[in-house]
Amino acid sequence: MPLSQLTYSDLIILPDGTARLKGCPETGQQLVPLPKDCEDEVKDLPNRLADAVLAKRQIDPATGLRTESGTIRFFHGGVHYRVADIQDVDAGRTWFLRRLAERVPDLTQLGLPPYLCEWLLLEEQRQGLVLVAGAQASGKTTTASALVAGRLSRHGGHGVTFENPAELPLGGNWGEHGYCFQTEIQGEHELPEQIKRAHRYASPNVIFIGEILTKYAALEALRVALGSKQQLVVATIHGLDVIAALDRLINWAQEFDGANACENLANSLLAIILQDLEGDSKWQKISQYLLLPFSTSQNAESAMRVKGIRAKLRERQFTSLHDDMRELRNRIADHGLNAI
Repeated sequence: MPLSQLTYSDLIILPDGTARLKGCPETGQQLVPLPKDCEDEVKDLPNRLADAVLAKRQIDPATGLRTESGTIRFFHGGVHYRVADIQDVDAGRTWFLRRLAERVPDLTQLGLPPYLCEWLLLEEQRQGLVLVAGAQASGKTTTASALVAGRLSRHGGHGVTFENPAELPLGGNWGEHGYCFQTEIQGEHELPEQIKRAHRYASPNVIFIGEILTKYAALEALRVALGSKQQLVVATIHGLDVIAALDRLINWAQEFDGANACENLANSLLAIILQDLEGDSKWQKISQYLLLPFSTSQNAESAMRVKGIRAKLRERQFTSLHDDMRELRNRIADHGLNAI
């Protein structure tokens, strides 16, 4: 049986050439041996992976040294993988292959609260920064990709992604009038020039920054989100809760932008949602969220609420946002989306 017909999330190839599978049905996080009839299929994979990593090497213009990406996208046996490796001090090189989804799911099919999907897909939510936060392997990229595809399908226009590596198949047509250009970058230091090039040809309606992992991506996410009232920026970021994710974003951005980082966050944030696959099931995978619409159609009470939260972001009073998130959830539960 080929690997492509098995159900698993990760393939791990050890230095001695043996392999393990992770994320198999009913095994949780346990590593299980690769079936014997698949052993020949992975025998030459380490050599092919090493060649693929070498092929991705580039020259760093600042130092003149060769650099390589920490992860690459790799296609094998009809399946795309995100690949990383580690050099064990005693054994040798181990390869980690995360199996990537074959398609971008519909946002409404991911177990998110229906009202949250509806709000994120409204035509009026077309500017600012949407952050999808969460722990590692919590499905952040899947949710963010589904949001990008959903908006292009529903409202048309075009999107551009900057990923390292590209994970879900976002490139191509979406709906009748939408299209996405999917690109890979070697590192987040390339973002300023790449985003500038994207704007030079035609301002995208949606920009997707695959993951904020450094000060470069943090700065660019905030900067580009301020650039247009017709452009949504979607990005993922690690964080065990909303406060931790915002702290991480600002700590990085301040390395370049100082006090302006909080000002930019206050002026650009449209939404942040925390995805938690192991959280309370009644919250449907989203344990925390903050929604800050720019729409001028808000009632006076909602406008004051948003203004107050933006003031807290400006002053970096993040810990008090717990109260605002609780109040927002109660408002929606009592009065629906019209309450915000």
